Amino acid sequence: MIGLTPHKKDLRLIGGGHSHIAVIKKLGMRPIPGIRVTLISNNTLTPYSGMLPGLIAGHYTFEDCHIDLRKLCQWAGVQFVCSEVQRIDPVGRQIYCHQYPSLQYDLLSINVGSQPALTEIKNATVHGHPIKPIKQFLQNWRQWLESAQASRQPKRVVVVGGGAAGVEILLAMRYKLCNTTAIHANFTLVCADQKVLSAHNERVQEFIKNHLQTLGIRIIFGKHVISVTEHQLALSDNTTLNYDFSAWAIHSSAQSWLAESGLECDGQGFIQVDQHLRSISHPDIFAAGDSAAFMPLPLPKAGVYAVRQGPILAKNIVAQLENRQLLPFKPQRSFLSLITIGERYAIASRGALFARGKWVWVWKNHIDRAFMARFNPQPMVNTDNSSDAKESMRCGGCGAKVSSNILQNVLSQLDIQPHPDITSGPGDDAAIINIRANTRWLQSVDFFRSFIDDPYLLGRVAAIHSLGDIYAMGGIPHSALVTAIIPYSSEPIMQETLLHLMRGVLKTLKTENTALIGGHSGEGLEIAIGLTVNGTLSSSEALTKSGLTPGDSLILTKPIGSGVLLAANMTARCKGLWLDQALAYMLQSSLTAATILRSCAARSCTDVTGFGLLGHLQEMLLASQCSASLSINAIPIMEGAQQCSLQSIQSTLYAANKQASRCQDYTGQHPSYPLLFDPQTAGGLLAGIPAERTDECLHALSTAGYTSAQIGCVTPYNNTNSLITLIDH
Repeated sequence: MIGLTPHKKDLRLIGGGHSHIAVIKKLGMRPIPGIRVTLISNNTLTPYSGMLPGLIAGHYTFEDCHIDLRKLCQWAGVQFVCSEVQRIDPVGRQIYCHQYPSLQYDLLSINVGSQPALTEIKNATVHGHPIKPIKQFLQNWRQWLESAQASRQPKRVVVVGGGAAGVEILLAMRYKLCNTTAIHANFTLVCADQKVLSAHNERVQEFIKNHLQTLGIRIIFGKHVISVTEHQLALSDNTTLNYDFSAWAIHSSAQSWLAESGLECDGQGFIQVDQHLRSISHPDIFAAGDSAAFMPLPLPKAGVYAVRQGPILAKNIVAQLENRQLLPFKPQRSFLSLITIGERYAIASRGALFARGKWVWVWKNHIDRAFMARFNPQPMVNTDNSSDAKESMRCGGCGAKVSSNILQNVLSQLDIQPHPDITSGPGDDAAIINIRANTRWLQSVDFFRSFIDDPYLLGRVAAIHSLGDIYAMGGIPHSALVTAIIPYSSEPIMQETLLHLMRGVLKTLKTENTALIGGHSGEGLEIAIGLTVNGTLSSSEALTKSGLTPGDSLILTKPIGSGVLLAANMTARCKGLWLDQALAYMLQSSLTAATILRSCAARSCTDVTGFGLLGHLQEMLLASQCSASLSINAIPIMEGAQQCSLQSIQSTLYAANKQASRCQDYTGQHPSYPLLFDPQTAGGLLAGIPAERTDECLHALSTAGYTSAQIGCVTPYNNTNSLITLIDH
């Protein structure tokens, strides 16, 4: 018998806004037994809007003002799905995402923010740059800066919107241009109201108006934009305004899919919620922040409300799951407003109060950095040994198979394509394969525990990893069998987990023209996946490990470092963007790389996986009775891998890989040296090719999108403990 902690319900969080990061932090500190929590966000990093003007002005780095959602979720034990939600079905309780399988929920919370209401202005969705999504705005601003640097002509910058966001963005952009670039620009603020910052007290309004005028910034009052072309705005009084860069900071609108999903929304498309932050039409859906319309009292779209709603939202989510009474959100009548004015100077207001100065900026900076620090938590260990955490005992052996009901439901939803070589039916006990004449059969197996909490991504990577052996031998993948282990949970959760895992596998297999011909599934403590893959080899010779010849160039088709990054992620010490890039490498097929290597007369090849770069190279050298010289500087390294390695983060296989190495005489201190023993998941191909084909091969690999390199050369056999010579200069 094996003790398991079953998941019974799914809590899904859509959007990484300020309210949801508070919920994730709360649930990380006090997990809800039996509840699987998932965050769905189209970005790994979520910006903190309060620091955006400082980022534009140059006071902060990009990292200073972005919260790493993947890292936070890893720390909190929350599943992270990086995808964009397209719609939800509140009746069927399904979430539909872009290029990702649908997700079922028992309880849902939405915190996706808002965006400028551009559809109200003709062509505004085509021309100009809305300040939200912030990621896109920053990218557009930086691209414009680069192009403007090359021109000596004065530029015209226009910000549309006289609220706090418009004023802060305008002053931040002006500070950036005047203090860190040679770009000369004229600035204009278009304000639909008769006053700038109309939601603030008169002292704030007067100060900002005078400050803008002192800086030579033109203010257009009482007019709004009715249409826009590539370089011109048309105003409501039939005048026009030319621009080179324009930013939209007008009133907010909701994302269209909210209302299109059938939720009760207000006139602007925001989800109507009651005093408990719960949808008035669907009580199993919560909404907070800018995506919600708080029905008891109209609230401005201000980040302070999203932040303050977070703790109440977290408590109410837990209360609803535990069938307890919900708490009302009680918004404060007034709140502290801190506005930066480009330089390290800020104003503060609350109600009729007003203050300004450099000390206000220091105060705001302290508040903002303290807020960010709250969501960069240190790794913690869950020591819950309560009886609730060990609800049931589950059998081993064949008693641990996934139920036929779950299995049949999953299979019925998979698009498994037939293959002309397979003559058996889908329900037969074994696959019947007709091997074509003059064809040799390749077969390999791989199996590993889950390294990421997203079963769909895991399935895709597992298939890429397993097919690497076939490509390394110069073969063509033919078919595959899958072994899947799923944690015991409620039937709907187990079914969805298996479905996503298998859809991930099929996504890769279809792309690689490989048939799924069977498999086995069972229960376990955690997700695990294995594939037995079959391949064919034509009359040409296989690329074995024994074909290296002295003088050959050693070509590596992917960077190394995935092992240390995955180890860092397990303890929430890997930046989300580092893991995103590592996953992108893992998802890169070796099909084209293998074809290129073969066309460049590769003599020997292997895929770099569990034994690390040196371990797999050593296998090739021993089989070929050769030695090798390796340039450490030439080896491509995944971003973040060196940083993690220097923090003494290592994969569990690192020590054994290093001990087995035959380059023990190396005494250097190169920062990439430990990564030579790092086990790789879905790593690249390592091949020996004739030296005269090196440039041709690298050019072809680069054109095909591979981050490849010549990392060394094969030398005559040296039968000592220094089979591999490392050069670190």
